[in-house]
Amino acid sequence: MKDSPKTPGSRQKIATAQGVSSLYRHLFGDGRILVATHREPVVWVERSGEEAKKPVSGGGRLRYPAGGVSQSLHRLLLQTGGDWVALRSSLGPDPLTVRLPEQPASYDLHRITLSDERVSSGYQRFANDLLWPLFHEEPGRVLSVEGDFDNYRRVNALFADRMSTLLQHQHNGFVFIHDYQLALVAQRLRPRISSPVPPLAFFWHIPWPRPVFLEAIPERAELVRGLLEHDLLGFQTPLYRDRFLEAAGEILGKEVRIRRNTVIWGERRIHVGDYPIGVDPGRFESLAQSPEGPLLARSFLRKAGMDPEAPFLIAVDRMDYTKGFLKRMEIIDRLFTRYPEHIGSLRLLQIAPPTRTTHAPYRNYQAKVREAIEKTNARWAQGGLPPIVTIDETVDHRTLAPLYRLAAGALVTSTNDGMNLVAKEYLASQKEAGGTLFLSRHAGAAHGLRDAVLIDPYDPEGAAEILHRTLGEPLAIRAGRNRILREEISRHNIYEWMESILTEVHDTKERA
Repeated sequence: MKDSPKTPGSRQKIATAQGVSSLYRHLFGDGRILVATHREPVVWVERSGEEAKKPVSGGGRLRYPAGGVSQSLHRLLLQTGGDWVALRSSLGPDPLTVRLPEQPASYDLHRITLSDERVSSGYQRFANDLLWPLFHEEPGRVLSVEGDFDNYRRVNALFADRMSTLLQHQHNGFVFIHDYQLALVAQRLRPRISSPVPPLAFFWHIPWPRPVFLEAIPERAELVRGLLEHDLLGFQTPLYRDRFLEAAGEILGKEVRIRRNTVIWGERRIHVGDYPIGVDPGRFESLAQSPEGPLLARSFLRKAGMDPEAPFLIAVDRMDYTKGFLKRMEIIDRLFTRYPEHIGSLRLLQIAPPTRTTHAPYRNYQAKVREAIEKTNARWAQGGLPPIVTIDETVDHRTLAPLYRLAAGALVTSTNDGMNLVAKEYLASQKEAGGTLFLSRHAGAAHGLRDAVLIDPYDPEGAAEILHRTLGEPLAIRAGRNRILREEISRHNIYEWMESILTEVHDTKERA
């Protein structure tokens, strides 16, 4: 693969952050990238003892939370330089300069502090207790109050204000805004940017629902108009793209005209495309096979009370209702009921850090999950060993990748999921191993990974039968399936995703 295309419209696949950086320079020159996300890509941690004497940015050290997309954008900005705007979630200076040894550039993280608790709570409720459940088609979990949308709009305006200040004082080649928490940023940002306006791109990471679920959002027209303030809108799958186009036509009516994957809104043309996010396969493969990898994984399993040599399934999710935890317990229960030969010989390792624990719906759901795990363990424990082992904290990729490789299978039971990168991380860690990906057909990843072993978490009986049958397949069949799937994730990796978006937004702007 070549690191940079010969023409701006080239669709060659870019294998590395350096390759994407070369493409970016080719398309946008020396303009800085400006990224906006709800969460920070790094966590600033106070240093102590001898560590505090070392000269590091702002007197602290940086931790890198899990997250394939944010960490890939982070690595890109360490190649190109740029700016990142996010809500503050840790201590340290503002802006915080992020740099790493042996990286050619650095970027500045600009951190927005929400000092008014009413604004913060209203914004979080509208985003996480209204948009999140409705876009995942879970209307029974909506919890929102009057005035939340006003606070959502205020926080989006704070992002726009900070970003417009940055854009007024420097040359930016590309603005990239992310996800449902920031749908209105461009609505306030675009009128405040002096001409020429750099390309504005937005990526919607979660599903786009069927029309009936949008009807429960009184402000749906403003949300759609906010998204149409971008030059490019990206979705995970063709289904979500098409649903958005349908929604734009139905909600805005004669305001818009839709021509294939283009929305014509006034004098502007907005490209709407599907760009399935990938992972960095080489990184996970390298971590899985590093000399220390197996040692870390086996040590982790022993500390968790598991035999490193015994077969186990792995599941890695935030403890969110969209990940199908309760359905997963039903599948395991059916598996042991119908196929008792697995009792005592097959265990499930769940890495499941709690999320949004301040929100009552999440606390209630997580309590139900823990109760279901206890019941499953009480029923099927053998020799004092529970079949379900749950770790309620994030696990570093250096340990996670070799755990993936050791596992007999990965169990993805999402009931509705924009993509699910765990599925792709697991495959990337397999190499010639024969671990099986059991992938929910309701995850966006199922659209591209058509050769995976698909299960339906709403059919636990059928899913249990598939698990039993597939775990007994010869290694040659399982490894052969993985080779096909690994070719798919290698072709459509995180850098190809970034290359596609950069090329398309450049071409869209050129056509305009």
